[in-house]
Amino acid sequence: MKAYPAHNRAVNRGHVLRHILREGALARVDLAQRTGLTPAAVSNITRDLIADGLLREVGATGQGRVGANAILLDIPTDRFVIGAVHQGVSALRIGLCDLRGGVLARRTILTPQRYDPRWAVNIVGESLDALLVATGRHPADLLGVGFGAVGLVDAERGMIKRSPSIGWEAVPLRDLLEDRLRRGVVIENNIRAMAIAEATIGAGRSLASFALVYIGTGIGSGLIVDGRPFRGAYGGAGEIGHITVDPQGMPCSCGNRGCLETIAAEPAIVAQASRAGIALDFPDCETTKDAVRGVARLAHAGDRLAQRVVDEIGESLGVALATLVDVINPGRIVLHGAIVEAREVLFAAVDRSLRQRAFLAGDEAIRLTRATFGLDAGLVGAAIIALDALVMEHGAIPHLDEFSQSARKTT
Repeated sequence: MKAYPAHNRAVNRGHVLRHILREGALARVDLAQRTGLTPAAVSNITRDLIADGLLREVGATGQGRVGANAILLDIPTDRFVIGAVHQGVSALRIGLCDLRGGVLARRTILTPQRYDPRWAVNIVGESLDALLVATGRHPADLLGVGFGAVGLVDAERGMIKRSPSIGWEAVPLRDLLEDRLRRGVVIENNIRAMAIAEATIGAGRSLASFALVYIGTGIGSGLIVDGRPFRGAYGGAGEIGHITVDPQGMPCSCGNRGCLETIAAEPAIVAQASRAGIALDFPDCETTKDAVRGVARLAHAGDRLAQRVVDEIGESLGVALATLVDVINPGRIVLHGAIVEAREVLFAAVDRSLRQRAFLAGDEAIRLTRATFGLDAGLVGAAIIALDALVMEHGAIPHLDEFSQSARKTT
C-alpha cells in the first residue's frame, strides 16, 4: 500500500488509526509494514496518539519479539464516545458508541409520518444528553455525531435533498444539528452508512465491491465500489426501492407506480400476509416491523402460508437486485431488515430470482449474507461515518471551537 507523504503528519496519524480500527491491535513494526512509514515515524506518531488518548498499549504480541515491537497498540474504548443517529421512516434510533463502533447505550423514539426537522434535532440533543449522563460520560467526551438519514442526501453539504417518506425537502440538517449540539456532525444516507460500517469493521473489510440492501418501511442499498462508498452524481446511487418492478402496480410515495417498495417493503409484506390469511396477532406485535418479523419467523419455522409470502418477496427482490448486479457486479449482497429473519427461505427465493435474471457467467455467483451488526447496524454505521470524518481523517481529537470547519472539510 502506498504511504502518505511523511511530512503530512495529520494524514499519517489518521492512516495509523484506520489500520488499527480495521485490523485490531497492532505492534509498531506491523504498522510500519502496513503504512509504508519508517519505524521512527511510526514511533513518533504512536507516541503522540497515546498522549492524546487515541491509542493505548494493550499487551504483548507473543511472537518472540522484544522491546517496543512486542507491544500491541489499540484504540481505547473506555472514555471518548461518538453520537450516532439512525433515522428510519417510523423511528429515530439514537445511541452512543465507543471509538470502535461498539454501541454503549441506545434509545428509540417513534416518529409520526411527517415531522419538522427542528423537532428531530431537539429530540437528538435531549437524547444524547441523557445517554451521556446514563453512561457516566462527561459532555467533553462526545467527539462528534453521525446521522444516517432517510432519502437523498448531499453528504458534502450535510443536506437532506429529498425524503418523500417523511416530507423533507432541502433540509440543512448538519447546520441545524451543529447549532444545537456544538459538535461536528456528519450526514450520510442511512443505508450507505451501514454499508460503510460493513466495509470498515464488518464482513466487507476484505471485499472490493459489495452492496448492503435494507428492507424496511422503505428499501435502499449502500454501494461499495473499489473499496469506497459510491454515491453517484447527485447522491442518489442505491435507491433500488424505486426501481420499477410492475409498471401497472400500486402508487409509490415517490410518485411512480409499481416500485419495489410497493411490493417488498414492510407495509406491503404485511398486506400480502393479511391477504394470505396469516393471523398477525403475534405476542408483543405493536408495529409493522413486529408483524413482518413474526411472518419471517413463521416462514423459518416451516409455516407454508408464510413461506409463500416470503417467496413472493424474494422473487421481487431478485428482480431488482439483478439490475443492481448487472450494473455494479458486486461480489456479495448483504441483506438486512426484519424479513431477513426468514433466513434460508428468503435467501433461497432471492437467489433463484437473481440467478434467473442477472447476466453472469456459469461459474459466477453472488453471495448473499446477513448484516454483521444486526439491529444495531444503523447506529454502528452512523458512528463509523462520524469517527472516520471527524477523528480518523485528522488523526486527532476535534476541538469544540473548530467543529464546524472540521466537519465541512472532511465530509
